[in-house]
Amino acid sequence: MRHAHILRCALLLVVFGGSSTVAARCVAEDSAAALAQLRAHLHSLLSVLEKRAQVGVLIADTAGRTLFAHNADAALVPASTTKLFWTAAALALFGDTAAVRTRLIADAPVGADGVVRGNLYLVGGGDALLTVHDLEELAEQLVRRGVRRITGALLADGSLFDGERSRLHYSGDVDVVEPLPPITALGVERNRVRVLINVVRGRVTVQTLPLSPAFRVDASGLRVVASGERPRVRLHVHSAFRGGVQHITLQGRILRQGTWSLLVPMERPEAAAAAILLYRLRAVGISVDGGFGEGRCDRPVVVLAELARPLSAVLAVVNKESDNFVAEHLFKLLGATASPAGRQAERARQRLQELLWQWGIACDRCQLWDGSGLSRRNRVSAADVVGLLRSVGQQPFGVAFRQSLAVGGVDGTLQRRLKLPEVAGRLWAKTGTLRNASALAGYVLTGENELWLFAILSFGAVSQVKALEDSIVTALARFRFCPP
Repeated sequence: MRHAHILRCALLLVVFGGSSTVAARCVAEDSAAALAQLRAHLHSLLSVLEKRAQVGVLIADTAGRTLFAHNADAALVPASTTKLFWTAAALALFGDTAAVRTRLIADAPVGADGVVRGNLYLVGGGDALLTVHDLEELAEQLVRRGVRRITGALLADGSLFDGERSRLHYSGDVDVVEPLPPITALGVERNRVRVLINVVRGRVTVQTLPLSPAFRVDASGLRVVASGERPRVRLHVHSAFRGGVQHITLQGRILRQGTWSLLVPMERPEAAAAAILLYRLRAVGISVDGGFGEGRCDRPVVVLAELARPLSAVLAVVNKESDNFVAEHLFKLLGATASPAGRQAERARQRLQELLWQWGIACDRCQLWDGSGLSRRNRVSAADVVGLLRSVGQQPFGVAFRQSLAVGGVDGTLQRRLKLPEVAGRLWAKTGTLRNASALAGYVLTGENELWLFAILSFGAVSQVKALEDSIVTALARFRFCPP
C-alpha cells in the first residue's frame, strides 16, 4: 500500500490542447504539514472534552504506524466496544463459516412405523436468537423424516452452558445497568414470555405468547377500577418456577376496558422451549407419550433435525445492533467450548488472552469481565483496541469481522449518525455507551481511500461525546496528505 504520509509526488503536468501547465506539486513537506494540521485539529477537539472526562485516542494505518495518539495507553471503560474482542475471538476459534446449532436427537432409532421408542432431546447449542418459528421448522423436519410418535418424553438439554445464568454473577457487578433474561444454552424468544391482559366490560382474560403449558398465569390479584377512580394502571408481576411450570402472578389495578402487554423473563427457558415445541409437534401430528421436561442427552443415537444459524448472523446482531443479550451468549459459548472443565466465564477470558498473546497484543491492563460491555469493571486502552483491529484485519476472517460492524450512516447503531457523504458507507465501527462512558472504534476510509484504524474511549461526563466522536471520524474521512 502506498504510504501517503511519506509521499513524494513528481511534478504533475496536465496537458490541454498540446500545452502543459502545472496543476499541483505534492512533496513530503506538504504531507507532513497536512498531518500536522489534522493533529492540531484533533487536539483542539479533545481539549474541550478533557475538562469533563478522561479520553484516550489512537489513530493508525494498517501497517501499524501511529498517526495520532492521545492518552492511548490509559485503561478506560470500553462499554460496548468490549464486543469487538469477543466477536474477534469467536471468528478466530470457530471460523467465519461456523454455525450455532440446535438439534433434535433421539436415544432410539426411528422405526419403520415412524415410532421412536425412547426419548427425544432438544439440545441447545447457545443460539440466543432461537424463535418459535425455528421450533416449528424443527417439527417440520421430523415430519419429513417420517416420525409419527415418541413413546418417551420430549426433554430439553441445555447442559452446554454451566449454571451461571446471570451476567451479574460471572462479571462480579453490583450495578444491573440493563436487566437481562437468563443466559442459557437453550432458550426461545430471547428467554422472555409476553403476557397479554385483555379487559372487556370489567372481565379479565389473560394469555401468554407463545402459548405453552410451561406457563400458568394467575390474574386473581388484579383489581378492576372505573376510569374515573384512580385511572392510573399499576401492574406488578411475581414469578416462580414450581413443578416444571413457571407460575406468573399478576397484581395491581386495571381499567374496565383495554389491553395491556407485559414481557416477563423466563425462569427456565429450557423447559419453556421444550413445552413450546411439544405444542408444535402435536400440531403437525406427532404424539409424545411422556410429555415434556428437562434432561441431558447422554446416549445420542440419531440426529433427527437440526437448525444451523450462521455465526456471521450472530456476530452482526452483536456488533451492528450492539445486542447485549446475544453478546453474553457468545461469551458463554466461547467458554463452553474450551477446556479444561471449570467456570465458563473464566475459561472464555483465558481463551481470549491466549489469542491476544498470539496476535502480539500485550493488553497488560486489560480486564474484560463480561461479553456485552455492560460491566464498568471492564478496562482496555485505545492502543489495545487498535491493536486488535489491526491484528484481526490481517487474519483470513478480517473481511467477515469488518462486515459485522455497523456502517456509518447506513445501518445498526450508526444508521442515524455520520450521514455526511464523506463518511456514509466509508466507516465500519462499533459504538459504546454507558452512563459515564462512551466509545467508538473501527475502520474508516480517508479522502485518499486509505484504510485507517481508530479507537476513541471516554470516561466521565460524556453527555457531549458522541458529537466529538463524529467530528473526529469526519475529519479522518476528509483527510488527504496531498490536498486537492
